[in-house]
Amino acid sequence: MPIPNVRASGSLLSLACLLLVAGALVGCDEETVGPETRGTLTGTVESAETSAPIPRANVTTSPPTQSVLTAEDGTFSLDNIPTGNYTVTASKSDFGSRSVTVRVEEGQTSNASILLEPENSAESDSLSAQVTNWFNDPINRDSTGADSVFVDVEYRAENVGERAIVRYKVLFEIETADDGTFRFEAERDSLAEGEADLGGFRKYVRSEAQSVEVSDTFIESAGSD
Repeated sequence: MPIPNVRASGSLLSLACLLLVAGALVGCDEETVGPETRGTLTGTVESAETSAPIPRANVTTSPPTQSVLTAEDGTFSLDNIPTGNYTVTASKSDFGSRSVTVRVEEGQTSNASILLEPENSAESDSLSAQVTNWFNDPINRDSTGADSVFVDVEYRAENVGERAIVRYKVLFEIETADDGTFRFEAERDSLAEGEADLGGFRKYVRSEAQSVEVSDTFIESAGSD
């Protein structure tokens, strides 16, 4: 029997074995990657002093899901979000922000209770913010009409208090023609006494915006705890 043919057959056999092992490993990886599991996160935001519900408080999560406002009874709900651990933060003008950690389990409803401490009312009134200009920007890719609609917003924020602001947020509500209300949060740093900022943002809203308004503000002043 010719020796070269035996060696060639051995090499081919080794190669075939390697390919089978690689295929088996790939198959195992594919089997271990299942569909994304989801659950629900609900909660309440209340005053730490009076236990009264706090309506229209801004609630965000980390990792990010979506930003929502609490209802009149202080409740909120984040439905169909990926399972895992979340840091849930609530903020509202006249109150200090606060965060809690919650785990969302598959097919379950987890609950977060957040108590906000009232702040000095004079401090909370030290930021003035208003929308200065906005317009719809439809994006057309063919002759059938707009495929996407963005709203471009310009705003002005001014420190009208007696202390420097080290960080602030301006919350916006965008009412659309067909898709309800969209929300946006602009966060900026370092606003000295008497100083004003001009800012802007661009937000995808699906259908044309009908109005854009500042819904709330939140500040952290120099020297505050």
